[in-house]
Amino acid sequence: MRFLRMSIAALSAAALLLGTTAATASAAPSPATLTTRVWSDGFEQPVVPAPQPFTGIAAGQTFGPWTVTSGSVDLVSDRFWDAAEGDQSVDLSGGVPGSISRTIPALPLTTYVVTYKLAGNTGAAPVVKTGEVRVNGALIDELTFDTTGRGPRDMGWEQRTAYFTTVLDTSATLTFTSTTTGLHGPAVDDVTIRSCLLVLCLHKGTQLSPHSR
Repeated sequence: MRFLRMSIAALSAAALLLGTTAATASAAPSPATLTTRVWSDGFEQPVVPAPQPFTGIAAGQTFGPWTVTSGSVDLVSDRFWDAAEGDQSVDLSGGVPGSISRTIPALPLTTYVVTYKLAGNTGAAPVVKTGEVRVNGALIDELTFDTTGRGPRDMGWEQRTAYFTTVLDTSATLTFTSTTTGLHGPAVDDVTIRSCLLVLCLHKGTQLSPHSR
């Protein structure tokens, strides 16, 4: 990648002079380089009121630090299926396929690692649930989960990890989107974002367009 071959001084100068942004999907940095800048959420707020199994949330509405940015999603109680962490999780397809986003402050020349748990609504076809994870519009991970043999008390939650690098951004918007048709989509839970200084965390990766928003 070109910007990785540049000196740190040159990168700093570029950050002051240019107005473009970029995100980079990348291989894993060493865990030892991760800092204590952490943003995490297990979708525990607001609490789905008993005895409801889930609460539908439509585009434009917010819950916790998240905003539904398209379609609709369901905030699902463990009365309906077991969460990966805590008592609640999110089905990314509510009445229609949906998207959720949250924005965190970001530092230039910083790599971030995103971890989350992935499963799928086992209630109906399609068996394979699909979706996307994007940051500032740039794809950093694809959601694919096969629900064969799974059920509400055996969801088969898988931990997933993705990475992105901010070059000149001062914020990063993380978005989870369902690309599954129908009402039964991919399920996510236990989302965490951690930061890592690029100068301590040089890595291989594919540079995405600075106009990826």
